[in-house]
Amino acid sequence: QLSVYFRGAFIGCIVALVPLSWLPPADMPRTIFGGHAEHFFAYLGTSIVMGLAFQKSPRPTVLCALLILYAAALEAGQLYSPGRHASFQDFAISAAGVVVGGLLLSMARPRVLSWLKLD
Repeated sequence: QLSVYFRGAFIGCIVALVPLSWLPPADMPRTIFGGHAEHFFAYLGTSIVMGLAFQKSPRPTVLCALLILYAAALEAGQLYSPGRHASFQDFAISAAGVVVGGLLLSMARPRVLSWLKLD
């Protein structure tokens, strides 16, 4: 069943967000897009994978709310990571990625599930 692979991918995303959030800046892999875009797209992608992994329950709004709380916890954890600092702006951009990903998935979900033969 393909949803099992999406659940594995979702767990991978959740696990990968921890070191990406808490690594010291010198050890942090960076893209040419900058930190804000990285936050946005990391959470946008995670929310889409999450929505495909959990199609029936819990509700997508609950899942997005939980992912936003996770983003807040990881951002707050940066207070204890050497060389890192917590930023409300980074959290807000991460939350925006979750919301946009959730909205995109809600609009495209029937088509995507049918295309993937998951419905």
